[in-house]
Amino acid sequence: MNQDIPKWMSIPATVGIGILAILVLTRMDTLHVYGTYLRQKSPEISTNLDALSPKMDEAALRKLFEGVPLTCIHQGPDRSELGDRVCYTAIDRADGDAALTFAAFFKKGKLAHTIVQTPWWVHRASMQRLEARYGKAQTVGLVGGRYGGPVLRWQTPNGYVEVNQARSFHPLDWNLVMWTGR
Repeated sequence: MNQDIPKWMSIPATVGIGILAILVLTRMDTLHVYGTYLRQKSPEISTNLDALSPKMDEAALRKLFEGVPLTCIHQGPDRSELGDRVCYTAIDRADGDAALTFAAFFKKGKLAHTIVQTPWWVHRASMQRLEARYGKAQTVGLVGGRYGGPVLRWQTPNGYVEVNQARSFHPLDWNLVMWTGR
């Protein structure tokens, strides 16, 4: 019963293990997020995109997301272009789809952006939900960096929502659904 693996199977198995190792090693900095997602039970949220407002302060955000354990920290002026303070939490689902994290960024005490990070397998569902709610998106150009590529934008009553047009080919990358206040 204890036979060697046939040569025709060992080469594809070795290549497959090598590719998996490369994928994991290239995303060691983000792998802990998936580990947390798989090990811990986190809250489910509704993003409440239409209820968000650039007039909101931290207390109003906490009231909107009552029961969600937000951790809020000050960010130095050169830490983030998104804001000087961020409130964040791990989440299991956002608007019914799998999600990894939720973050809200404040500039001078007022809400500027929210971000929901979603795994690659819900990218299409997120886009379809946004299209059903806000209609056809505009393509607004390219974003640099690791998540670069064309970005789609939907106008909302209180700002706009952006999402990368195509998901990454790397299964450990995630997508961003970002609300920006007007």
